[in-house]
Amino acid sequence: MESIAMAEFVQLLFNGLVTGSILAMAAVGVSLVYGVLRLVNFAAGDFMTLGAFVAVFLSVSKGWPLIVAILVAIVVICVLGLALDWLLWKRLRESKAGTLALFLVATGVALILRQSILMIFSSGSRKFAINETATFSFLGANIATSQLIVLLLASSAIITLGLFMAKSTIGKDMRAFSDNASLAAVSGINVNKVVRYVWIINGILSALAGIFQGMVQGRFDSTMGWTLLLPIFAAVVLGTIGDAYGALLGGMVLGLVMELSTWHIFFGGIPGSYKNVVAFATLGIVLLVKPEGLLGVKARSI
Repeated sequence: MESIAMAEFVQLLFNGLVTGSILAMAAVGVSLVYGVLRLVNFAAGDFMTLGAFVAVFLSVSKGWPLIVAILVAIVVICVLGLALDWLLWKRLRESKAGTLALFLVATGVALILRQSILMIFSSGSRKFAINETATFSFLGANIATSQLIVLLLASSAIITLGLFMAKSTIGKDMRAFSDNASLAAVSGINVNKVVRYVWIINGILSALAGIFQGMVQGRFDSTMGWTLLLPIFAAVVLGTIGDAYGALLGGMVLGLVMELSTWHIFFGGIPGSYKNVVAFATLGIVLLVKPEGLLGVKARSI
């Protein structure tokens, strides 16, 4: 009995790491955009979905090598983000549009993207041409090989991003701009360059997160990103709004909690359909104890 419980725990732990890494990637993109541009990117989920659809269209329908299809999908999402900033967000920033106005416009962009995906790729589900049945045994659990590959690739992307943010000049500039935009601007930081890099990084992370989710999920449709949007925002808030490292931590924590909550040892386990409820319950409990988020610093009263 104990061996069965351990095997189930290992399986759920692995699932949590996979889910958490995908949530973390998407959450970092959302957090960077908000931290630098003060824009709640409500279209983040649809960026993910579009990246997955482009990759599966090129790899399955057109027969391109999967790695090439993924690279093209990343480029498409990056170009889309840069184009939207040039056509829309930059103009709204210059006109001093308020937070509510930006949020409503972002909602409109999300709806347009979702309908555009339906128009271009038609309705119905899609599936990557990968072997989902291949598994290997680890401590009694049957781990899908595709999940292991996704976890390794996502972890590599997260580590690379962390090093980039910590060591590169543009990474330091982005963090400085996020902390104090006015001070960063007068100190000589190239604001336009920072904004471009934010959208490029957001595009890379969104495309990869969408593609990885599509691979892990098996079949996916145009609503895939929409269903992930709330957990992504929960991860951003949990980790601390506008903090990229906080978003990474928040995504991993939520992924693990959501999957492990279904473990039967917890009063029979929470039904899988209630994972999002578990995510927001976790968010509420943490914010009651630490309102500034996991990596936030409590403001001192004067």
